Amino acid sequence: MRSILTAASLAVCLCAGMAAQDSGATRPGHLVMEKALAAGGTVVLTLNVGDLKVLPVEGDRRVRLEIDTRGEVDRQTVSSWVTRFDVAGDRATLDIRTPKNRHNCENCDIEVVLYVPAQSALELNVGVGDVTIRGVRGDKDLHVDVGDLKIALSDPDDYGHVETRTRIGDVNDFLNKGGESGFLGKSEDFSLHGRFHLKATVGIGDLDVQHEGNS
Repeated sequence: MRSILTAASLAVCLCAGMAAQDSGATRPGHLVMEKALAAGGTVVLTLNVGDLKVLPVEGDRRVRLEIDTRGEVDRQTVSSWVTRFDVAGDRATLDIRTPKNRHNCENCDIEVVLYVPAQSALELNVGVGDVTIRGVRGDKDLHVDVGDLKIALSDPDDYGHVETRTRIGDVNDFLNKGGESGFLGKSEDFSLHGRFHLKATVGIGDLDVQHEGNS
């Protein structure tokens, strides 16, 4: 009898532990997806609407996507917004289509966080939303239609060719000692001595390039 009770108690504890773990992983409105990707690869992301952060995953060879709505929407609905998440060789491609009119996401504020290997080339195209990139080393080809773009560089000596442009908005770039040009918008194109290429454009909004330690 004692052995039966002990086994039953152990089963209850295990079930309770699994339930607690699952409850944290299945929080409504929060989606996590990840796939393996070696350092030095390229990450391509297209997002129509939503704020985006791109952060490094130190010592971990993977791409991790988190979408948080902070609203009353089920995970299956959020998952349907990720229309593509593929990894082929050293290239990861993601396509996210959030609801523009929010009819499937009442009272929610969509935030997308993308974790990538610390050394990764980035190709980002965002329709509407603020974008922040911090501590990711590699070539960057970035575009935002409407929103602010903030890039915090961990090592300014990494970059050799820098191109930035806003159609309506300001450019603040600590790498450029000569300033920028433009009337409504600003643009700059100059060369340094690093090995990476930084190209960043914004339609309507500000573009800010900072040293990570000062951001």
